[in-house]
Amino acid sequence: RNVVGRFAPSPSGRMHLGNVFSAMLAWLSAKAEGGQCLLRIEDLDVPRCPKRLSDQCIEDLRFLGFDWDEEPLFQSERTAIYQRYFDELTKKGFVYPCFCTRAQLMSLAAPNLGDTQVIYQRTCAHLSPEEAAQRALTRAPATRLRVPDEDISFVDGLFGLQTENLERDCGDFILRRSDGLY
Repeated sequence: RNVVGRFAPSPSGRMHLGNVFSAMLAWLSAKAEGGQCLLRIEDLDVPRCPKRLSDQCIEDLRFLGFDWDEEPLFQSERTAIYQRYFDELTKKGFVYPCFCTRAQLMSLAAPNLGDTQVIYQRTCAHLSPEEAAQRALTRAPATRLRVPDEDISFVDGLFGLQTENLERDCGDFILRRSDGLY
């Protein structure tokens, strides 16, 4: 089997021991199977992930002796790909605009904080096109992916069979923020 591992840091600051540990696990597990290890820089949030921090991350990893089987991949350079698939999901009706603010989401979650994971309740999922257009006049929406209400199963190499219902366990999640970042 063709094993490909990856380390995907978000360069929003200097690396710490947890980053190095994760890089080491990814690299060692891939190499132990005779596979490849890739570096994918999660720099989509360009204002929080300046190029100098990406460069510093790569330099630190090389200093520690890590090598990669391909050139590092920068997520910020893949925006056209994300847009193409975003457009496809939009055409198929799998996404919808969400106008909820963080404060609104936190106030809805407040009674449950500490008890359980709070799942987004599809507050904006059933807005009519007219309602969405009206709200868009005063607030740019985020875009959420409508997840299916069905069990999804897979076999994890370490933990065995895993089953999750995305609607129940995760909820609809944001694909694109209100500022346009994926």
